[in-house]
Amino acid sequence: MTNLVRVEHLLKRYPVRRRGILGGRTVGQISAVDDVSFSVAAGEALALVGESGCGKTTTARSMLHLVPATSGQVWFDGTEVLSVFRGNDRPAVLRARRALQYMFQDPYLSLNPRWTIGQTLREPFRVHRHAPPAEWNDRIAALLERVGLEPAHAWRYPHEFSGGQRQRVGVARALAVEPRFLVLDEPVSSLDVSVRAQILNLLVELRAALGLTYLYISHDLASVRFIANRVAVMYLGSIVEIAPAEILFRYPLHHYTNALLSAVPVPDPDARPTRVVLRGEPPSPMHLPPGCRFHTRCPAALPQCRTTPPALVPSGDGRLLACHNPR
Repeated sequence: MTNLVRVEHLLKRYPVRRRGILGGRTVGQISAVDDVSFSVAAGEALALVGESGCGKTTTARSMLHLVPATSGQVWFDGTEVLSVFRGNDRPAVLRARRALQYMFQDPYLSLNPRWTIGQTLREPFRVHRHAPPAEWNDRIAALLERVGLEPAHAWRYPHEFSGGQRQRVGVARALAVEPRFLVLDEPVSSLDVSVRAQILNLLVELRAALGLTYLYISHDLASVRFIANRVAVMYLGSIVEIAPAEILFRYPLHHYTNALLSAVPVPDPDARPTRVVLRGEPPSPMHLPPGCRFHTRCPAALPQCRTTPPALVPSGDGRLLACHNPR
C-alpha cells in the first residue's frame, strides 16, 4: 500500500516561564511530542493511543499546523505540508486544508451556537469556493443525508440536537470540502455507549464509501480494535510500538502496551483479572529521565534502559518496537 501521510521526526516543545517582578524568564521546556515518526497508508485507519497527556492530540494538531511544530516534517501525497501551511501562498494553503481535515472531540464546543447547522456547513463552501454558490444548498442537504440526518435539520441550531447528532454535524462539516485524510480526535469519548456504536459504524461506512484515510485518536481501546487497521502506542511524547491491530491486541511486545491493554474490561464476570499495575507515576515531561523514558516504571528494565534510548525499529509481523528487553 502507498503511504498517503508520512510524519518524520515531529517535535513540539512548550517553553515554561516563571514570572517575576522584573518580567518573566524561561526556566525549562515541556516535550509534548518528541521525535515522532510514522506513516499512514492510503485508505488505512491508524489509531494513536496512550494515557491522557502523552501527546496524542498535540501530535495531530502539529501535523495540521493547528499548533506550530517546533521541528519535523509532514508529507502528504508527496508534498511537505508544514512548509505549505507556513507559507504565504493562500491557494496552496487552502488546497492542503481541503485535503487534511480535523474532527474535534467535543460536539458541544466545536459548533457555533449562534449559527444554524446550514450556516455551519455553508462556511466551508464560502471559504474554499470549491463549488458554485448555486449548488451549496443541495450539497448541504446531501451531506446531512450522508451522515444520517435530514435536510430540514439545516434550519435548526446546535442546542436542538443530541450529542450524537451534533457529532454527525461535525462529520458532515469535515466532509464538506471533500478531504482525503481525516484526523478523528476522540470522536466518541463524550457520547453514550449506544450512540458511540452508531458513530463508529458511520465512520467505517464513510471510509469504505469515500476512500478516506483516518488518524484515529482515542483512549477507548474497544473502539480502536473496531475501527483501526494499525495501532501506534505513545508514552510521554514518543511512540513505543506500532503494529497491526489484531497482532498488537493478541500479543503486545512493549511492557507499556501490555499494561495499557490489560486495563481493558473483559465482558465476562467469571474471567480472572489479569491487570498489570505499573509502579509509580509517569515522569514530568519537563524532566524526562535518561535512556528509555519508561524504565522508571518498567518491570523488566535493564541497566542499558537507564542510559540508552531505544530506537523504533522493525521486529517482525509488520511491527515497529522501541524496547531493549521486550516481552
